[in-house]
Amino acid sequence: MSREKKFELLRLLEYLKQENILLKQRLMEALRIDSSRQFLERAEALQQQFLQNDQALALMHHDLVMLYQKHSDCKSYLLQREGLESDLGRMKEEFEHLRLQCADLPSSGAAPASCGLPG
Repeated sequence: MSREKKFELLRLLEYLKQENILLKQRLMEALRIDSSRQFLERAEALQQQFLQNDQALALMHHDLVMLYQKHSDCKSYLLQREGLESDLGRMKEEFEHLRLQCADLPSSGAAPASCGLPG
């Protein structure tokens, strides 16, 4: 795997981690504004998704580090790399969906949470 590709995947992973942090912060702000029972149920579901994302991103980070320690072009290495690339792509899509779910959260007027995911 080229050095540029490695950095591209790591950069995407870091963007996704930052996006999860920003969405959690946005949810905390929304909870300061609206603490109704109905909103708390929605907030709990979002928080659960954010926690699952944290776990998935940590596992992908571990897998990427382990993959990079293998200096090989064997078939299993290529399959693992393709699988990680696919997983990161799905996580990016999940974050785009989550960002839409969070678009209508109560806000104090600050800019929407987003760290600008790469194309």
